[in-house]
Amino acid sequence: MPEKFADLALRNGAIYSNGTVRPGSVAVAGPTIAYAGPDEGIADLCGPETMVIDLQGGLVLPGFIDSHIHSSFGGLFRIECDLSGLTSEAAYLKAIAAYAAADKDKKYLRGNGWLPSAFGPHGPNKAALDAVVPDRPAVITSCDGHAAWVNSIALKMAGIDAGFHAPEGGVIERDPGTGEPAGTLREFSAIQLVEAVLPDPSVAARKAGALLYMEKLAAAGITAIHDAAVTEDVAETYAALDAAGLLTLHVRASFICEPDQGAGQVDRLLELRGKYRGKEFSPASAKIFLDGVVEGHTAFLCAPYADSPGAFGRSLWEKTLLLETVQALDKAGVQIHIHAIGDAAVRMALDAFEAAAKANGRRDSRHTIAHLELVSPADAPRFRELGIIACFQPTWFYKDEFSDSQLGAILGPERAQGRFRMNSLLGAGAMVSCGSDWPVGGDFITLKPLDSIQIGVSRRGIGDKDGAPYMPEERLDIAVMTDCYTRNGAYAAFLEESTGSLEAGRLADLIVLDRNIFSIPSEEIHKAKVLLTLFKGKIVFRNTEYIF
Repeated sequence: MPEKFADLALRNGAIYSNGTVRPGSVAVAGPTIAYAGPDEGIADLCGPETMVIDLQGGLVLPGFIDSHIHSSFGGLFRIECDLSGLTSEAAYLKAIAAYAAADKDKKYLRGNGWLPSAFGPHGPNKAALDAVVPDRPAVITSCDGHAAWVNSIALKMAGIDAGFHAPEGGVIERDPGTGEPAGTLREFSAIQLVEAVLPDPSVAARKAGALLYMEKLAAAGITAIHDAAVTEDVAETYAALDAAGLLTLHVRASFICEPDQGAGQVDRLLELRGKYRGKEFSPASAKIFLDGVVEGHTAFLCAPYADSPGAFGRSLWEKTLLLETVQALDKAGVQIHIHAIGDAAVRMALDAFEAAAKANGRRDSRHTIAHLELVSPADAPRFRELGIIACFQPTWFYKDEFSDSQLGAILGPERAQGRFRMNSLLGAGAMVSCGSDWPVGGDFITLKPLDSIQIGVSRRGIGDKDGAPYMPEERLDIAVMTDCYTRNGAYAAFLEESTGSLEAGRLADLIVLDRNIFSIPSEEIHKAKVLLTLFKGKIVFRNTEYIF
């Protein structure tokens, strides 16, 4: 007789773990997995109070891990003026007008989600926004998070006029005739100018946003995340939820590392890490934004933009300062998470990590470079050589409207056809994890790993069954994609000893799908439904359409 019967038994299904899918069952006792193996081995663990679920061929997976997400901001965006899912200026203005009319007493308006492809290369104009929000400041960030549409009142409050010079790393789009700001600000240093004149979101709003996105994450089967850019007020919110036992997933996070503070901020980051670290929340890493985005011509490239001869974009960090800061962070034992879109930015990040390793000695740092839209083939082997994790966002691995309408002109045909080479980096021996970057994205914004897995396998958009795949040689095996969202994500978060695989003794962070995604056509992967999500043995999501 076992010392303790299982609390939950999942029988008659399929199990996927560590690269293998097989028939079997899983038993959960308390916060851990008590058994994962052939169906006949679970019988002795089932007692009179064990909840037994017949999976009827359904699939048990380790809980998904999103290694790069902005969930704290995403939750706020969804309770502010949410433009996600809309695709035209007219639709945006209608939604903004309705939001403004619904709360006339609110002294400002924030929102998110407009598509760069809905506007020309210089972005949206303030006059259109003034027409629907004439009486208070309005700041609406783009779906990629690297631009803001602002009205005249916001610009005036921030002191941005024809004579105002853009801050380092930022861009102020201007009227070519008058030099006046046109209404689009690019990159964080410029966006912050108007954000600074608005009040910070309240503690209540942050908590409401957090509870909203945790529900969405659980429904998507996500049991761990890396929130890739947090500020102290965000960390305070996470810590409060953690202390109250309200976090329903493991949260790892990166404090934003500012380029104007350099190595001098390391002690402060260490202090914040210790102050806010809790049971499930650990802000143990530092986030460096090294460049911008291709659509804004702010990604840092090795060769100039095709439509702007002589323009390479630029790094948001001066290289010597970056090397000093990365070396100091590495020496202090801080994991580093770098945003790098352009191939020159990726190379610069690798150079900084290489210099830190030479100065401090190699350690198990698990430093990460995220996004990696363009990577020089010469730099691919360096990820394995330096032990750097490559974090991709597979929901971008297809041709969307922006790719078709603008990307070829911006980058030139050859580079436009050579983005997001995840399979190539894996072939070069890199450790790869995956994330959604939610709520950041393009035409299709999702936090669901099943969507990302399908796009990574097919290199086609969701719903595109017969179209030509984008870079077909970069298509990935479904097991590889699943591992990147489970055990590789656990490794990236220093959680591989406790989660990321279905093994006895590991935490019962797991999900149940209604079908075996390894035995269906790839275009149907996204149709699989999450039936159950368990975090440390507790059911945090249950699909009420199904009766167990």
